[in-house]
Amino acid sequence: MNNLNKLKEVEMLPLSNDYVFKRIFGKGGNEKILKSLLEAILKINIQKIEIKNPEIPKETMEEKLSILDIKAEINENTMIDIELQVGNTTAIERRLVVYNAKLIAGEIKVSEKYQKAKDTIVICIINDNVVKRNAYLSLAMLKYEKTEEIRYVNMGYEKEEEYLTDMVKYYIIELPKFKTKKPKVADLLEKWLYVIGGDQKMMEECKKENEEIKEAVEQLKQMSADEYERELYEIRERSRLTYNTEMYEARRQGLVEGEAKGKEEGKKEGIKEGIKEGMKKGQKESKLTIAKKLLERKMSTKEIVEITGLKEEEIEKLKA
Repeated sequence: MNNLNKLKEVEMLPLSNDYVFKRIFGKGGNEKILKSLLEAILKINIQKIEIKNPEIPKETMEEKLSILDIKAEINENTMIDIELQVGNTTAIERRLVVYNAKLIAGEIKVSEKYQKAKDTIVICIINDNVVKRNAYLSLAMLKYEKTEEIRYVNMGYEKEEEYLTDMVKYYIIELPKFKTKKPKVADLLEKWLYVIGGDQKMMEECKKENEEIKEAVEQLKQMSADEYERELYEIRERSRLTYNTEMYEARRQGLVEGEAKGKEEGKKEGIKEGIKEGMKKGQKESKLTIAKKLLERKMSTKEIVEITGLKEEEIEKLKA
């Protein structure tokens, strides 16, 4: 079977997985692809773009709570943090505020003057419905509340300022809402969302009309046909599923141990310790499971150590 036929038959990896998303949009050399997506979301022309964190540290692959985000600077005056959230969306609004605060703090340290701090934008593409709004894309900014009558002072302003600043912005894109709308392709953003959402038919249609989408789809096909890339995708996906299982078991075990320790330490402390021990045990078992799978793939002990963080002797025991 030639390479062309292999690419046609291979099952495409989902761009809605954070590792795959990072590899396509956040890889060095793919600035044009990321630029096209950002222009579609922000509705601006980007003259210059630099990806600040193109690498993917191996130790983050099996870390359930690690974030594979993309940090970029555009037009030399705006810092952007973009991530695809596929799992836990609890308190997502608060988390976005923290992400943006880190961007601002980082810029202030570099510039040393508040006036030179760059604009910051956080973009979160979520595979869930979390915002109580009738839109699949929501833009949030720092807005003043309406002036209370008791606080009113006639200063002669015909129109009051609505926003504290426009240098801090949050974009939230909810994929399920987009799929519910089932829109005709109205603009570049909707083309990209069809591609990210994994609609195979629309993916092929959209790539005919846009060079950056075509390049992204072709790279995705190449990545999907690469056994090593598929293994890394599976590790990341398994890590996410394992985390969900660990949290369920940790809560359950924590409640059981909490009841047992209730008379001595109090139910609250017992639950805390139970969750801690449950998660610790689950993480170790997850790494061993991943190591066994990599051994079956004939990967070297050194490579497995780098990916899982296990010790060499622990991996050698698995070979016995």
